Amino acid sequence: MKNRRLLSLTLFLSAIAPSILLSQSLKMKSVRIWDSEKANFSGFVDLEVGQGKILSMKPASPKPNPEYLLPGFCDASVTISANGQGGKTNKAELSRVFLGFLSAGFSHIESVGDPNLTSLQSDIVRSKWNAPILSQTQKPHLYPDLEVGDGSNYQSGLKGNWDSKRNGHVPIFLKEKENRGFSQTELFAKRKELESNGNLAVAYTFADKTSWEDALDTGFTVLFHPMPVGTNLYRTQKRDFLWAPLFGILYLQELKRKPEVGKEEAVTWAKVHPYFGKVWKENLIWETENSEETESEPFSLYASQFRLETETHSNLLFASGSGHWGLFPGQAAVVEVMLWESLLQEAKKKEEKPNVASKGFWESLFGNKSYTLLPTNRDEESLPQVRRRIIQTLTQTTCQYVGADHGGRLRVGGPAHFSILSENPLKRASGIFPIESMVLGGKLVYTSKPTKEGTAK
Repeated sequence: MKNRRLLSLTLFLSAIAPSILLSQSLKMKSVRIWDSEKANFSGFVDLEVGQGKILSMKPASPKPNPEYLLPGFCDASVTISANGQGGKTNKAELSRVFLGFLSAGFSHIESVGDPNLTSLQSDIVRSKWNAPILSQTQKPHLYPDLEVGDGSNYQSGLKGNWDSKRNGHVPIFLKEKENRGFSQTELFAKRKELESNGNLAVAYTFADKTSWEDALDTGFTVLFHPMPVGTNLYRTQKRDFLWAPLFGILYLQELKRKPEVGKEEAVTWAKVHPYFGKVWKENLIWETENSEETESEPFSLYASQFRLETETHSNLLFASGSGHWGLFPGQAAVVEVMLWESLLQEAKKKEEKPNVASKGFWESLFGNKSYTLLPTNRDEESLPQVRRRIIQTLTQTTCQYVGADHGGRLRVGGPAHFSILSENPLKRASGIFPIESMVLGGKLVYTSKPTKEGTAK
């Protein structure tokens, strides 16, 4: 009887995912794997996984319609305790939160501004939730005049307690109050102190020009938030740096003031991230046209600055900002990647004259002209190159930044963290998303196909 049940389970899993079995051993025939060294897909290989690691990758015969494997993606800034609707995440929602990340191919996420996650790690094990691998920064530092309150998730000033259960990334929020903030002397000293102990100071600039220049002048090597117009990158103390633009945060604020367009965008996000469509799309309440608007710079200004500073495009670090308003697990990454793809392709010189889209919302976002994405078969050089750069950022660059155990690569002997796609993401119209299935540590933790209760969903 036991053997019959095992056979039935095997046949069932084979039906929903022909090349994957939920077991310690996993074999896939004639697949194409992302080669991080070449920033492209390899030839055909037979893949074998066991005990959570990749045991072998052997050359295989080509086959039509192969599956494509991408290393697990990494996200450098999420807030798990915020629910994307202006509220807090409750415990009952956590399993859905984690599946949101897995369903977009993320194996590792870094938490910023959350309460201590030690107890959550225990809950994940006890509840047997499928979840990405979590890391957490130290508590962010705020300018002393900004109130943090008792039991806060933040620290006041540049002195504070060190939590050995968190990683060595130390966010410093360069958010001023009444034009007062950290001095360059303070920032330089704090950065040097952290680096001397093997840790890393990270600047959150809140798209403020002075904060950007202070961070660069004092030698910060990692910056978050969009670059404002007029930022001087050619100062005498300019250094190489990693930059996570977090465009999605400002983009959603723009859409919030244009709810009808926001609703149309949500339909697109749901198509390329079906889990968002299933769980969160209908819960996203857009404000009415008459709602009170907060003053902010138009997104088009930041988009123009990004296109202008082409040298920074090789320094990109991926962060989705999940938890901010309108940004949900997985879907936040879809929004950010779609913005990157549009802006990077516009910035890249094309021999073929682009199609000019009709005037409207996209014109207000991206400037005087808005270009539709050219079909891949008419833009064989530009679009795949842009997507290759984005995939390298989602994997190798960001995974090494967050300290992911697979380093954003798929290699023999390395951890088996990867997503599975039924089409080549460099060529299909929808781009990098959606994924079909996600494997973490050799285990199938998500599939878009129907499953029985107790298996990956």
